[in-house]
Amino acid sequence: MRICHCKGVSERQIRSAISAGARTPVEIAAHCRAGTGCGGCLPAVCRLLDDHLTGLAYYAVSSGSRRLDQGDTPWPPGCGDCPLLAVGEEPELLSA
Repeated sequence: MRICHCKGVSERQIRSAISAGARTPVEIAAHCRAGTGCGGCLPAVCRLLDDHLTGLAYYAVSSGSRRLDQGDTPWPPGCGDCPLLAVGEEPELLSA
């Protein structure tokens, strides 16, 4: 399925970038250019990244008790630091 229509990037390409070590939307963009056009795909890119990161045991344990609305920083950095989240909102991704 195509996620980034501007650059023609598929979900598979984004997952490949994440598997190769990309841990932020900027790093994903460096691998496959997703999110470098209009930016409309960034919520979907962040969702894919969060799906991967929350599946990692160290991510779930180390960040499970943290709250972004209380000023904590997620670790490892992922979409919890995404500029699409407004200050004070619960750390949920916005729908595309």
